[in-house]
Amino acid sequence: MKASIALQVLPLSQGIDRIALIDQVIAYLEAQGVSMVVTPFETVLEGDFEELMRILKEALEVAGQGADNVFANVKINIGEILSIDEKLEKYHETAY
Repeated sequence: MKASIALQVLPLSQGIDRIALIDQVIAYLEAQGVSMVVTPFETVLEGDFEELMRILKEALEVAGQGADNVFANVKINIGEILSIDEKLEKYHETAY
């Protein structure tokens, strides 16, 4: 089943470099080979639902290796979904 996931990882531990930890999570996500877009507030992934659930779990584990407390906002869309490109195509000309 096709799905898209929007993931925002928020490391809440004190004394850590939050941006560096978020960069580690994004690097992990990029290495997974699924379609994705990084935005200022969240990263959007699309692919097979089961594969995305595995990736989500592992991304949270990556974040947890660098922080003792990680908060995540997750949005999931399942089924007959529009692709990232289809959702954004009408905005490419006006985005900047």
